[in-house]
Amino acid sequence: MQKRAKYLFFILVFFFVLLLCVGPLLIQKGANDAQLSNSLQPPGKEFFFGSDFYGRDILIRSIVAGRTSIMATAMVILISGIFGIVFGMFSGYQGGKWDQLLMGICDIFLAFPQMIVAIGIAGILGGGLKNAMIALGLSNWTLYARLARSATLKEKEKNYVTALRFSGLSHGEIIFFHILGNIKDILLVTMTLNFASILMGLSGLSFLGIGAKATQPEWGAMISEGRLYITNAPWVSFFPALFVVFTVFIFNILGRMLQGGRR
Repeated sequence: MQKRAKYLFFILVFFFVLLLCVGPLLIQKGANDAQLSNSLQPPGKEFFFGSDFYGRDILIRSIVAGRTSIMATAMVILISGIFGIVFGMFSGYQGGKWDQLLMGICDIFLAFPQMIVAIGIAGILGGGLKNAMIALGLSNWTLYARLARSATLKEKEKNYVTALRFSGLSHGEIIFFHILGNIKDILLVTMTLNFASILMGLSGLSFLGIGAKATQPEWGAMISEGRLYITNAPWVSFFPALFVVFTVFIFNILGRMLQGGRR
């Protein structure tokens, strides 16, 4: 019964992500098609999730915004994850002064809360989704660096690593073809769990006005825009916020399930 529930959950996640990624390609109506005569229409037959001030369909905008958020979050995790893992594995494998130097750099970034660092970097770079992604990537890589270093320190003391060294393999081959293969599970679980926080971070930066621009459908920007009409048209903010909550929820559950599967 428990296995069946897991399979059903994985299917739900797959179709939800598929809807967000492929759905916008199947929708004929544009996310920015405005018609002021339909301004702030409540949820109904014509507008299933209602419309915003400019008469744009919130359901369509939420789906298109989902593709933007999912793709941007995945890109941030992929790039910051690769950089952090390589950084951390090299530091842990080399040890000594190299380890102290590289972890010292890591500690500088960790001295401040991640979101504060991201807001500061995004503020310096200026608004826009690309700059928000850079800001979150620069504030997120330390998570993977610390984890990869810790796992590498444990692995390099094992007998198989010593045997590989004596067999004549280079340090790079040992690190990336053998140690990485043994620590990849914990790294993938961490990436899945980290997905929710990065998604929240991107939405938060857009909500503050230093992420996606108002013309670009993105959940955080849509929530921020809806604040102006929260009393007479709460659906403008409510449905994009619901998408954020649901996405964060399913990726947190997915991460916990993968984490439980390792034990």
